[in-house]
Amino acid sequence: MSVALIIGAGEAVGRASAEKFAAAGYEVAVASRSQKLDPAKFPFFKFDATDPTQIVSLFEKVHKEVGVPSVVIYNAAAVGKAGQVTPFDFDTAEAFQKGMNVNAISPAVAAREAVKGFLELEAQGKLGSGGGTYLFTGNALNDKPLPGLFTLGVGKNTTAATVEYLARTAYNDKPFSFYYVDERGSNGRPMYEGVNGDAHADVFLQLAQDPKQGPWQYTFSRDNGYSAFPKDFPSKDSP
Repeated sequence: MSVALIIGAGEAVGRASAEKFAAAGYEVAVASRSQKLDPAKFPFFKFDATDPTQIVSLFEKVHKEVGVPSVVIYNAAAVGKAGQVTPFDFDTAEAFQKGMNVNAISPAVAAREAVKGFLELEAQGKLGSGGGTYLFTGNALNDKPLPGLFTLGVGKNTTAATVEYLARTAYNDKPFSFYYVDERGSNGRPMYEGVNGDAHADVFLQLAQDPKQGPWQYTFSRDNGYSAFPKDFPSKDSP
C-alpha cells in the first residue's frame, strides 16, 4: 500500500487530504504539534515545524512504523506578530527565525527526506504508477507582497524557489514531481478568508497520481481547476 505523509495536519486542508488519500487506498500518516485527527485511522507523529532538526527523525519514525511515503504534503505555516505598526511583523531575530523555520527551512529539509524515500522506493521497484510527489501548500505571496505579511511572504517566496528548483532542474530524469499549490478565487484573487480543504485534497490527489511534472506553481480555483493567473492579482476588496 502506498503511503502519504501530511506535515501540518489541521482541521481544514490536513483533514480533508487525509480523508481523500485514505479513500484512494493510501496509508496516511500525519504529523503536527498536537493530534487533531483520529489516530485509529491516521497514525500520528508529534512534530514541531519550528525545529527543522526534527525532520530527519520524523521521517525515520514514519518509515519504521508506517512505511516510506511516496507522497509528502507540507501544510504547516507560520505568520508574524499581528498588529505591528511597522512593515516588520517580528520583534526579535529569534521570532523571525522560527517563522522561517516553519515556512522555508523545514519544508526544504522535508523535501530532501522525501526524495530520499522516493529513490529508495524506486530502487526497490515499489514506487507505484504515480511516482513520488512533494506538495507544498503555498499562497499568492510569491507573486505579490501584501501588507502585514512580511514573515509569511519571505518564507513562501523561499519555498517557492525551492520547489521550482526541484521541479525544473533537479530530477527531470525521474518520475518525481514537486508542487507549490496555491488556491485562488476564480478571478485570481488570493484566499484571504481561508482556503478550501476539499478543493486542496482533490488537487493533491490528482497531482500525486500523475508521474509527470506539471506546472510547479500550481494555482487553481475550486470551480475551474488549474489556471495561470496574472501575477498582479485583484485586491482584497475586488469581487
